[in-house]
Amino acid sequence: MEYNENDCCGNGCANCILNVKPKTIVKLNETGKTNVLTNYRYYCLLSKKKHIWDVSDILELHFKSKESENDCTLTLTPGDHVMMRVEFISKQQADETTEHKYHLRPYSPYWWDSLKLQFKILVNLTPQGYMSQYIERLQERDEVEFRGFSGLYEHRADCEGKTYQMIISQGIAIAPTLAIVEEILNNEEDMTRIVHVACFQHVRHIYFRKKLKDLNQYWNYKCFIYLSRQLCESNECKQMGHCLDGCLNFRKQLTYKENIFPYRLTVQSLKQIESKTMEKKNYNRIAVIAGGSEFQKFYKNILISEDLGFVKNNIYLL
Repeated sequence: MEYNENDCCGNGCANCILNVKPKTIVKLNETGKTNVLTNYRYYCLLSKKKHIWDVSDILELHFKSKESENDCTLTLTPGDHVMMRVEFISKQQADETTEHKYHLRPYSPYWWDSLKLQFKILVNLTPQGYMSQYIERLQERDEVEFRGFSGLYEHRADCEGKTYQMIISQGIAIAPTLAIVEEILNNEEDMTRIVHVACFQHVRHIYFRKKLKDLNQYWNYKCFIYLSRQLCESNECKQMGHCLDGCLNFRKQLTYKENIFPYRLTVQSLKQIESKTMEKKNYNRIAVIAGGSEFQKFYKNILISEDLGFVKNNIYLL
């Protein structure tokens, strides 16, 4: 799978498609089938729905390749991405050739079926955004172009329980981290300990909330949720700029055994999480950070500089 400048979306991604070396190509032809994600191909939109019924700008999109299931496979690994391509200019040149220009936007599938050639992505619609307006107009059975590209992250199963993996996510970027979590938890021989730190704005914006609660039943998984803008009408909370831990307006929105905190994730928060979840100090520590570029840089610097035991080479930006 090769990339050129036309494959770059120009958004300053932490893992620009031009800087990422494919890592799983050797697996693509094990079945003798063509991987549909190696080049741009059309995918049919099977469904488009709100992720949360009363939040209109977060959508789940479900796509299926038009290629034959007998001849092709859809190969992804957790942390990989797909690039959506939408043509916005098709101009006839003087030499009678046609110039095509495209809008590009990367997304990270959180679910896929390799045999049925299907995948799902979570999309955040932004006002006046070209791709958001395009997605809003999409109807079921419409066709959209995608190709795949690998991320830098690749999990190695730990059968000895020596790995401590922290995942920090921002908003809808939690979606691709779920694929990473499920890959580990679905492997009974993998003893990796996962600490999932998810950052959202409000309780009502906790995406995949039920799934996070279900995952918390695993012995080697712990989830902590931080809310950056959780604020009620209480004068005491208003003075603090966020709801207090004991705020009744906040507490009544929680369910049993949810670790949800009504303030931003801080250095102190991370140190408290470490003390609660780090049973021994000699773990091989790995971190995955998913979110906007500023979010990724900020928490990467914290993990490296605040005596939390992480080293630069073991921190992956999705």
